[in-house]
Amino acid sequence: MRQAGPTETQLARVPLFAHLSPRELRHVNDALTVAEVSAGQVLTRQGDHGNQFFIVLEGTATVQRDGAIIAEVGPGDFQGEISLLDGGERTATVTATTPMRIAVTTRSEFRTLLSEHPSIALDLLPTLASRVRALSRDTPSH
Repeated sequence: MRQAGPTETQLARVPLFAHLSPRELRHVNDALTVAEVSAGQVLTRQGDHGNQFFIVLEGTATVQRDGAIIAEVGPGDFQGEISLLDGGERTATVTATTPMRIAVTTRSEFRTLLSEHPSIALDLLPTLASRVRALSRDTPSH
């Protein structure tokens, strides 16, 4: 039996989805699978190729880049959006610090969602662009 995903209200509080209509939020929710995560479990590892995006529904995790903690994430936060776009290397390691409940989608599921509902892609672009800009400001040039 599939666990209940986030409500439309919970999804609307996630900055990535804040501009979506209730109908679009339902489509996003259909592409999500809910998973339970144990404290200490690594959700993403910097340098690994990414294929999943997740939203924190309950619990907390630390975000590390190059071994240094750069953030803590909790309910409403999301990670892995850049890997959804390009399937490239993870930019950080995310480790659960408490038991967590997360909503997950894969790159393939996300691409299907966007191809079936292109208006969602247009609504997501500004938030994704600002996240990429913030990441590029935080990463020194070589």
